[in-house]
Amino acid sequence: MAWGLGTEAPTAAEVQENIRQQIDLMCKPGTQAPATAGTETPTARRLSRFFRRYELVSPVAWMVISVPWRVRHPRRLTVLAIAMEAPNVVYSVLRAARAVQRRRPRMAAGSALVAAGSVARLRAASAEPLR
Repeated sequence: MAWGLGTEAPTAAEVQENIRQQIDLMCKPGTQAPATAGTETPTARRLSRFFRRYELVSPVAWMVISVPWRVRHPRRLTVLAIAMEAPNVVYSVLRAARAVQRRRPRMAAGSALVAAGSVARLRAASAEPLR
């Protein structure tokens, strides 16, 4: 006891006993869990609506913007360019095949478009004459 009453740290046995008491209190059969509020604030609703729409729109917008720009302004066909596009092609083709199996035509079409965009970028890069 350095500075007065109650300032010393509890022993390991006291800490374990306190934890057991807390667990016993939480596990009593008659104890009710606190109810959560069922209503959201208007700001929370607006944010969740925004992010739901953003998740749907952002990949489409990115593809619409990036494919024509990258086809018009191709990079040289380098190992780095191939390494950047190859995972997109592989993943999109596999995802399209899985979507066809699951009979999800919109997902299959979207994945096929992503793969086609990546292949188009690689073809545009290969057509660019090396300087």
